[in-house]
Amino acid sequence: MGRTDARSHAMRPTLATSREFLAAAVVIVVVGCAVILKYRWIVTRIDIVSAILAAGALWYSFRLADPAPMTDENLRRDELLSQFAVFVLFLVFYSITAGSDVSPYDAHVRQAFAFIHGHTYIEAPYYIEHAQVGPYSYQLHPILPAILLMPFVAIWGMSTNQNYFSIIVGALDIALAWRLLGRFRISLNARKWLTLFFGVGTIIWYETINGGSWGVSMVVAILVTLLALDETFDQARPAVVGSFAAAAGLARYDLVFVWPIYLALLLFWRRRTIRELFWFLPGCAVTAVIYVTFNFVRYHSPFDRGVIYYMPKDQQTLFAFRFFPGNFFTLFFMAPGLGGGFPYIHPQFGGQSILTTSPAFLLALKASCRRIENALIALGALIAVTPSLFYVGNGSAQFGTRHYLQAFPFLLILMALGVHRRLDQMSRVLITVSVFMIIWGVWYVRFWGLGGS
Repeated sequence: MGRTDARSHAMRPTLATSREFLAAAVVIVVVGCAVILKYRWIVTRIDIVSAILAAGALWYSFRLADPAPMTDENLRRDELLSQFAVFVLFLVFYSITAGSDVSPYDAHVRQAFAFIHGHTYIEAPYYIEHAQVGPYSYQLHPILPAILLMPFVAIWGMSTNQNYFSIIVGALDIALAWRLLGRFRISLNARKWLTLFFGVGTIIWYETINGGSWGVSMVVAILVTLLALDETFDQARPAVVGSFAAAAGLARYDLVFVWPIYLALLLFWRRRTIRELFWFLPGCAVTAVIYVTFNFVRYHSPFDRGVIYYMPKDQQTLFAFRFFPGNFFTLFFMAPGLGGGFPYIHPQFGGQSILTTSPAFLLALKASCRRIENALIALGALIAVTPSLFYVGNGSAQFGTRHYLQAFPFLLILMALGVHRRLDQMSRVLITVSVFMIIWGVWYVRFWGLGGS
């Protein structure tokens, strides 16, 4: 009694839930635009589009009604509308808080442009990290974001705004997190708090509005990971789970090592047969073919050697035990710095620990690992972060710990699994502190940049 059953449904959202989200989006638009106009900043196209979308969706929601009694069709409609409302809310929020700056680090747009023109090398100015192989320049990032950008680049070419793409994907991430949380037996209020935490209380917010190449890889990896996990906790079709889990490996290579976790969840928890599990493999095979082919064309190797070409010859060891202490310190202990001038406390240029950006992740420890699904999700999170703990760099030029974002969906599930229907007071306090820590970091970097006042 009182245990969380991950396969049962959350308290259902209603039309009123969606209207709350959409009304909040409209309020953000009004307040945000007032601030933008007061300080004579620039209202961007995505600000305008998101504002129209918020107002239109709110108007449409009032044309709907909940009949009594509710039918299954009405329940599904309210659930889908709530997911769309969360997307709109965070599209507005991320658009307004992103400002009008455009990241110059648009390697994914350049890669998509290269694909459309029939080659893999990119036009790489000096500020774009790239591998130089003879006369050709190759970007260093995984391929999936560029693939997703190709339809937009086919229309707008090199004028495609990678920041807009990042904002849209980031908003989708939070909508999918809301959807995933609906698979768990938690109250509607707890679902709202956990979604707020994921979208505003983690560095997903910062990386989304930053729009640089490294951040875009992360938000795309979160997108497909959430899709894979949502299917695992819903219908658990091995072919669908395998397709999304495999695609995640093309956005963040670490996530390839998590494939066995999905298989274990399907086999031991969702009780799929060995024969059914074979349908997990086609997606993995497609990912392997794309990865190997892409690297053979560029480096005549089945492996991505871009970072090796990029690094100085005396620093080409990418993974080693000697890198673990520094990365472990960054992940758990790196604190903000102190400066002599306002605002006195500032983010470190090399990063900031997860405990001083999103302390609410400690709630993941409440999930009992005596249950098979909890233990496997925890193991998935650990596997997802392990390669980065032994990597040559800690992320650098970052707010928070960017190299560990791919584990956030797994940690979110553990938080949901540890909730016994409702959030307690301490959980709300930790989420509130996390939100304020991220607000501080986004605000500081926006006006003072990284590394001190």
